[in-house]
Amino acid sequence: MIIFISKDESELEEIPSFLKEVNVAGICRSLIGFEATPFHSTSAFDVIFFPSIRAAKYVLDSGQIDLSAYVLASNGAQTEKRLRSLGYSSDYVAENAGTPEDVAKDFSSWLGQRKVLVPHSNLSALSVTKFLKEKQYSTIEVYRTLFQSIEIEPCDLYVFSSPSNIDSFFKMNIPKSGSKIVVWGKASYNSLEQHGYSADFTLRNGTIDELKLLLQEIFKT
Repeated sequence: MIIFISKDESELEEIPSFLKEVNVAGICRSLIGFEATPFHSTSAFDVIFFPSIRAAKYVLDSGQIDLSAYVLASNGAQTEKRLRSLGYSSDYVAENAGTPEDVAKDFSSWLGQRKVLVPHSNLSALSVTKFLKEKQYSTIEVYRTLFQSIEIEPCDLYVFSSPSNIDSFFKMNIPKSGSKIVVWGKASYNSLEQHGYSADFTLRNGTIDELKLLLQEIFKT
């Protein structure tokens, strides 16, 4: 069996070694890249919501915002885990990170009347702001997502970690006939359908642990 995962090995923690243990050939390669976007934030806010760890990294790298001066919120356990590796932690961690509408409702309830800053990429849907009042949030683009399409050899299982990786994949590839597809969350599920394919499995939380458990079940069958 050959599996493609649209993340680099460095982001997959124990997954590459797990694949070797079960004698599955893995192609672990992100099909997107990133670059910083110059920004300047002037809005007043109490909370910073990070849709991804990259948003946090580019804010930190800019040196413009002292994260220790604000309440932090993360989109899911994986983002929080990576944020802790940078020396910070969140007061709010979204559950069911793969379902943006659920996150938006829950976050709105938790936020109350406070104001939030949402740093994001140029391709972000900004779904977390859906149930917030317009004057309650501000957004800043802190990085850009760049497609880095390459040809991927036919695989038996495809794991797509984001809508951007799906779009990049289909610029030069199509899934092998009869293969299975795993997507991380509802946004990726919808993106895959726009290309004419349906996912066989959808991760709710988008964590590495969740992916490993799913792969263990798939390989058993």
